[in-house]
Amino acid sequence: MLVKVKTLTGKEVDIDVQPDWTIAKVKERVEEKAGIPPVQQRLIFGGKAMADDKTVESYKIQAGAAIHLVLALRGGRR
Repeated sequence: MLVKVKTLTGKEVDIDVQPDWTIAKVKERVEEKAGIPPVQQRLIFGGKAMADDKTVESYKIQAGAAIHLVLALRGGRR
């Protein structure tokens, strides 16, 4: 099924995903289309950050849904 991944710059990328895919696999597909490494991606659906080990199906994502992509910021003290 096709879902839309929207970036903060307004760019939209269509990604073909399967319900049993993990979010980590979705991030790999986003990298193929948008060139952003998975480690830098944070995917948001329904106002919540999506965990890499969960599946598309577990978030009840439907065809045509919009997933928001934000860049993960590295934080913490040194």
